[in-house]
Amino acid sequence: MSAFSRHKQPGGQMADLLPPDHARRRPRGRAANPMARDVVDADFIVIGKATAPVEPTAEVPTPRLDGPFLPRALLWLSKAAALVEARLQRLPDRHFANLVAASFVVVFLAVVLHVMRMSEHPEIAARPLDLVHVNLTPQDRNGMRVLLVNAIVENRSRARLAVPQLRADLLVDGQVVASTYIAPPAGELEGGQSRGLSARLQHPGGKTPELRLSFDDTGV
Repeated sequence: MSAFSRHKQPGGQMADLLPPDHARRRPRGRAANPMARDVVDADFIVIGKATAPVEPTAEVPTPRLDGPFLPRALLWLSKAAALVEARLQRLPDRHFANLVAASFVVVFLAVVLHVMRMSEHPEIAARPLDLVHVNLTPQDRNGMRVLLVNAIVENRSRARLAVPQLRADLLVDGQVVASTYIAPPAGELEGGQSRGLSARLQHPGGKTPELRLSFDDTGV
C-alpha cells in the first residue's frame, strides 16, 4: 500500500492514482474482449427452398341446400326419402330381400310394357284401321231381295283416328256388278276401340254376289 501513496503536486492539489472500484473487481480469467460484454440472445430461422408465388384463386360459391336454389318440393322429397330409408333399415333381412325382389319385378314389368307400347307392328302402322267379321246375308224384305252387311270397324293403333266412309262392292264371278258407300258407325275411334256397323243393300239379281268392303279405295 505504500506504493500507492499520495504525493502532493504543485499547486496544492492531490492526484488520486487508485483505479476505479469496478476495475478492481474484474475477474482475471476473462479475456479483455470488448465484444464479450455485448451478448444478445439470437433466434435462428431455417430458410428453406424458395417457392413460386401462389396466385390467388377465385372461390366458387357452393349453393346452399336450404337456400332458394332448391325448390320446396325437392326438400320434402329428400325428407321423405330419409324417412323411408330409416324405415327400411329397421326391416329384417328376409323382408328387405323380398321387398327388393318385388321392386325389381315391378320395374321389369313396367319397362316391358313401355317397350311394347312404344313399338308397333309394321302392319298396324301401315293399316291402323281394319274391318273384321265382315258378313253378307241375303234377306227378303217386303217381297224384295236385299243383302244385309255386318262388319266391325277396329282401330288397332293407340292414337285417335277419324273413320272414313266405307265402300261396298258386289262381285259376281270376280266382276263388280254394283258399288255403294256406307256411312261409318262413328266419325272417330279412340286407340284400341272398335264399333260395329250394319247396312242393307239392294240385291243386284241373279245369284248371291260376294262382298268387298273397304275404306274408300283400300280393299279389305
